[in-house]
Amino acid sequence: MNRKIPALVILVSCLILVGSAAIAASAAPSTITVWTDKQQYAPGDKGTLYVAYYNGQNDPVQIKNITVTYNNWNAYIGGAWVGNTTKTYTNVLIAAGGSQTFSDITFTVPSDSRAQSTSVSVIVATNSPNAFLWPEGACNIFVYTTPVYMQQIVSLLTILVVLVIIATIIIAAVIFLSPRRPQMMWRSEPKE
Repeated sequence: MNRKIPALVILVSCLILVGSAAIAASAAPSTITVWTDKQQYAPGDKGTLYVAYYNGQNDPVQIKNITVTYNNWNAYIGGAWVGNTTKTYTNVLIAAGGSQTFSDITFTVPSDSRAQSTSVSVIVATNSPNAFLWPEGACNIFVYTTPVYMQQIVSLLTILVVLVIIATIIIAAVIFLSPRRPQMMWRSEPKE
C-alpha cells in the first residue's frame, strides 16, 4: 500500500505536466496563416491570397519577400516558368509578438488544362538570423469544373421540353377540333 501512493502521485503529476504542455503548445499561434477570398473558383477566375505572419520571436523581424508556389499550376509557357509568385517588401517591420496580414497577393486560375485544384506553398523570407528556418504556410485552392457532358444534358433537356409542349398542343388540337357526333340513341324494336 505504501508503494502505491507515491507511484500514484508521480503518475498524476506527470499527467498534469504533459497536459499543461499540450495546452501551451496548442495555444501558441502558428507563424504563418494562409487563406483565400473564396471557397471555390472557376477556370479563369481571379482571386486574392491572404498571408498573415505572426512574429513569435523576442526581436523585431523585417519581411524581405513572400514566395508563393501554386503546386499544380507550374508550367513552362512562353519561355518562362509560371505558377509561382514572389512579392518583395521593403520597410515592413513586425514588432516582437506582433502580426501583419498581407493581402496584395493575387492570382488567376488557369483556363487551360492546368485548371484544377491545387495546394499552395508560402515561404516568408525575413532578416532573422535563423534564415534557414524561414517559416512556411500552406492552403488549398479548390477549382470546380463543369463536366464535358453537361452541355449535352442541357441540350437534351431543352429538346425534351420542346417535344412535350408540341405533343401537348397536338393532343389538345385533336381533342377539341375533332368533329363531334351526336350520341347514338338506342331504339327498341317493335314486338311482333
